Amino acid sequence: MIITEVPYEDVLAMRKEVMYPDKDIEFVKLADDNMGIHIGVYEKEELVSVMSIFLQGRDVQFRKLATRTDMRGKGFASALMQWLIDYANDMKLNRLWCNARTGATGFYQKFGYVETDERFEKNGYEYVVMERKF
Repeated sequence: MIITEVPYEDVLAMRKEVMYPDKDIEFVKLADDNMGIHIGVYEKEELVSVMSIFLQGRDVQFRKLATRTDMRGKGFASALMQWLIDYANDMKLNRLWCNARTGATGFYQKFGYVETDERFEKNGYEYVVMERKF
């Protein structure tokens, strides 16, 4: 398993495949993607999981964590999450946060994230802002 920066086009393809297979590639682009760092996990030279991170002062928001459907449950998203936590520790950051789909909160809680009172709906999904402070 190798965790490294990923070409933007590969991140878009993974987002579309995993998160929005019925949408076009333009739908999966974020307005500020050019400000992000796109990180992924490669297993045997195949991209299997991605996330995009956005530094905001001493906080980092991560967005669009996605793992190939056929590779779920093998620890790739967990490896990315641990990489991000280690990065935040090394950089002495204050907080990691995300807009989590409400059905995925248990995954983030395993890594010390807690739900905030901020909730919203977008594209038919319910979200809650989760954070981990250092």
